[in-house]
Amino acid sequence: MPNFKKLTKQYRSNAAIALQQFVRINSVYDPTTIGPDAPFGKGVQKALDYVAKLGYDYGFKVDKCDGYCTELTIGEEGPIIGIYAHSDVVPVSGKWEHEPFGGMLKDGRFWGRGTCDDKGPLIASLFAMKALRDAGLVKGYRIRLVSGGDEERGSSCLAYYFEHLKKPHSDFGFTPDADWPLIYGEKAIRRYELRLNGSLEPIIAMDGGVVANAVCDKFVVTLPKDKGFLAYLKEKNIPADISDAGTVSVISFRGKSAHGSTPHEGINAAAIALKAIGEYFKKDNLARIGDIFASGDGAVWGGQSHSAELLDATYNYGVIHYDGKKLTSSLDFRFGEEADPDALIAKLCAASGFEAKKLSDAPALLFDKKSPLVSTLMKVYRKEFRQPFAKPFTIGGGTYAKEAKNCVAFGAASKEHPGNMHSPDEYIYQEDFYRDIAVYAHAIYALGTLKK
Repeated sequence: MPNFKKLTKQYRSNAAIALQQFVRINSVYDPTTIGPDAPFGKGVQKALDYVAKLGYDYGFKVDKCDGYCTELTIGEEGPIIGIYAHSDVVPVSGKWEHEPFGGMLKDGRFWGRGTCDDKGPLIASLFAMKALRDAGLVKGYRIRLVSGGDEERGSSCLAYYFEHLKKPHSDFGFTPDADWPLIYGEKAIRRYELRLNGSLEPIIAMDGGVVANAVCDKFVVTLPKDKGFLAYLKEKNIPADISDAGTVSVISFRGKSAHGSTPHEGINAAAIALKAIGEYFKKDNLARIGDIFASGDGAVWGGQSHSAELLDATYNYGVIHYDGKKLTSSLDFRFGEEADPDALIAKLCAASGFEAKKLSDAPALLFDKKSPLVSTLMKVYRKEFRQPFAKPFTIGGGTYAKEAKNCVAFGAASKEHPGNMHSPDEYIYQEDFYRDIAVYAHAIYALGTLKK
């Protein structure tokens, strides 16, 4: 068995440069720049083109997939080992100490949006491929790295890749877009639009949040100027910045961002705002909605649900808007294999007054922990990390494993080094990044020895 740490060491400096250049590309979805071969906007396309350039430079076969994905392949025959990563990133929000698209290396970490989710692991996988090819270790199997352009908004990129382009699924594969050691199960995910028609006086307008799968960390409310309410906010130490504009006040409520799968790790700014407005102006419906938005587990309205394998249901209200006529909110709803999702949403609507329109539905994913795919990757992890008793687990997050058959999530964050996914000052440790190149090389090689 090759020593993969030694095998990949010579690629570290080039991988570091590639990661920094990659992170400097603002690859947030931009509907204003959508065009031919750029279905997700120019920024995402620039990032996908950068992956293609690396593929051309290193002699891989490259397919740009109509701008939905970039596919890099090596090897001529045998089973396909698939790696599914993504080039798009979530929007920047909150207060950053480091330039979000700077790609800075400081204090032993690469900083910037995408370093952890998912540009760092993508580049590590790409150089793992190169190391195996250069060492003559790609024999009897093929390696395919697919970089998608729309993972953060629901993975329409891979749907196009498999359904429209008719690309074959891998025989074995992984997505380096979650946590170590390995995720054998993922909650089902449904996206809804919630709507409440009618006036919410005295509110004039409200707006906040950036994406459905992140906690709303800033919520701006426009109200008629009311000195009593402003004094109330200060008295209650409610986190808000106030500016006056003639007869109205524009109040920016502050929360804390977090991934939509873990709303308890964030603070929903809209919940703070609606609770405060409802209590001061004696609007019980607004206070109630504020409580609901703050309840990531649904406890305040009876929405709790627990499953044996995939654990507790979560509710994240990420993008909220009020235009004087209707209040709308996105809902990112994640639940386990034993939940009754329709009954839970009906209960939410009854408690809040919202109407719910389902936008998307991704079923739960559960692998047998003794399957060749899971057991092989766990052997790799235990050896490379020297953790002989490590066990796989399940998550609330959704990964490409739901889109790609015969695929599980394998790395690359950890509890010790979470990477601040979807939050300010996202990072990946330099040593972790270098280690991941070796781990992914080992993983690909090990899967390549399996028979379908």
